[in-house]
Amino acid sequence: MENLSRDLLLKQLRDHLNNEKIKLWMPPFTNEKREKGEIPEELISRYAEVLRSSRDEIAQGLEDLRLRAISKLVEREKFQNLGVATLRVKLTGSLATERNLRKLVPVECRLDITGADLRALVSTKYELNPTQLKLISGGRVIEQNTSLNSQGIKNGSDIMAMFISTTDAKLAEKEAEIAEIEKTRWAAEILSSRADDDEDFDIQVADQKGNPLNLPSEEKKALTMAMTLHEKGRAALKSKKVSLALPLFLEADAEFSKCRAQILNSVDNYAILCLDIVWCYLVLQNLEQLPDAGKGMAVIYSVFQGGTGTEQALFMRLYLLQGIVAFHKGDITNSLNLFRRAEFVLNLLHVDENKLQEIMLMGFTEREARLGLRAKNGNIPQAVAYIVEKKREEEEVNKKAKKEWRQRVRGKKLGKTAGGEPVNVEYFDTLVGMDFPSGAAAEALRQANNDISQAIEILNTKPELLHLPDPEKSMMEITDAMIERVCTLGFNVDMAKKSLELFRGNIQRAVEELLKYNGNLPSPSTSASSVSDSSMSSIILTKLSFISDASFLEDPKRRLGKKEKEELNSLVSDINTDANDHLDLTLSEEREYLLLYQNMIDNMPISSNC
Repeated sequence: MENLSRDLLLKQLRDHLNNEKIKLWMPPFTNEKREKGEIPEELISRYAEVLRSSRDEIAQGLEDLRLRAISKLVEREKFQNLGVATLRVKLTGSLATERNLRKLVPVECRLDITGADLRALVSTKYELNPTQLKLISGGRVIEQNTSLNSQGIKNGSDIMAMFISTTDAKLAEKEAEIAEIEKTRWAAEILSSRADDDEDFDIQVADQKGNPLNLPSEEKKALTMAMTLHEKGRAALKSKKVSLALPLFLEADAEFSKCRAQILNSVDNYAILCLDIVWCYLVLQNLEQLPDAGKGMAVIYSVFQGGTGTEQALFMRLYLLQGIVAFHKGDITNSLNLFRRAEFVLNLLHVDENKLQEIMLMGFTEREARLGLRAKNGNIPQAVAYIVEKKREEEEVNKKAKKEWRQRVRGKKLGKTAGGEPVNVEYFDTLVGMDFPSGAAAEALRQANNDISQAIEILNTKPELLHLPDPEKSMMEITDAMIERVCTLGFNVDMAKKSLELFRGNIQRAVEELLKYNGNLPSPSTSASSVSDSSMSSIILTKLSFISDASFLEDPKRRLGKKEKEELNSLVSDINTDANDHLDLTLSEEREYLLLYQNMIDNMPISSNC
């Protein structure tokens, strides 16, 4: 708290000096040798009265600002004459606390060196292994193989260095985090590159009303990457792994920047990402980055619309972060107003613990109960009705998405008509329902360009089509060895073969299905329906949904490598399937930060009107 008060005093002193056009690096404040000159007593007394601080505090503050100005002047001259830039680096985390958390350390270098070269310089400065550092500047992770000037880094830029602890246990943990970041991006790239390949994954990007957005492939790929990295980062943030979450958020921000503003205003993910990034800077106590990071929060007003109880939780965090940014800019009046707004919303969203427990006893989750009570201002009957309605809506959306995905996949397997259009799946099902063989029905529709009347005529006049194979069935041969392996577990031969055929030779899934039904699979129609639902996992992110069916990954023509499968499974395994997960804030941490900053302002011996 003392450091924050000190920073604010210096900020307000600087503002007064700028308003009066006082230059501390010039006489009489600094002599020809750039040493301390004379500071008028009248100036010290006047600032002490205006800022309600002691004369000693003002005098020391003015000297600190004078030394900073001289230092910057020397750095500017060195850059202009020699091309050597001075960057200010700050460590974050427990090690930084040991080495003075608030201290910015100067690092000199040319701006044509690479990010890897800078990391080596910083690691030498702090006697750390280069692999233990990840550097961030201007809201971007510094790329290793690109020059600094091409990444927008200039003389005097602030650099945030995320470090790895020196203890063996922490070292292993941090190395795992760095590997996780690289692995996540690699897996996200695989996923986004397959975004238009219906057979493995279907990436649904929709606006805030659930309407699908028809996007160019490159833009859809960028959005997929951005949203995937964002959600993976949120999973890390929930586990308090802020040093893992922030790089993922910044990677996501870089991908979002490839999209049009019109698109970013259609989905709320980008606004939420801006909040998450600023929150990470706050938690990491990297306050130098807060003003720049706060610029991104302006997009929230143009994106969030409703103002329901659930969205108000996001606004509470927004007001808090905006207030903190204003505080560190020295705008105390605005900061106080924003903190009052945050406090008002916080009190509005307070959830009675007894009501929460009462709804949870009805079988609802804590998240559902909290969101319901907030949305309906603590009214239990209305909250329950709200929860039930939301669950119904989500089920309908998921069901519709799965159905549409199945239809597209089936249409792709049925082939294209003579005119180049996918075979109409509904017409195909109609013909099969009329007892025409599926292979013949598909071929007739292809020849008839999806004209069902003409297709029926073709089927009645071309009996040779009746013996065509089913286009939806796999050509996988079920061998005796496969059947024997399943039977060794005690299953009937016929049931083993049936399950293997159902899962196209996948022994593990065949056994799992047999175990599910105690060795006796239900009738084909029932089984098919059940398997279709159970084998398909639908991961609904905020306005982004992944739908995958593992059976398609067994298709030799479309098969992913083992490593790719493992990484994709890892990628989606800890992503929350709840579309409203980002709204479920307990607000306990927000309350702590609000009280901290309110207390700092109350205890400051300086004017809040500056």
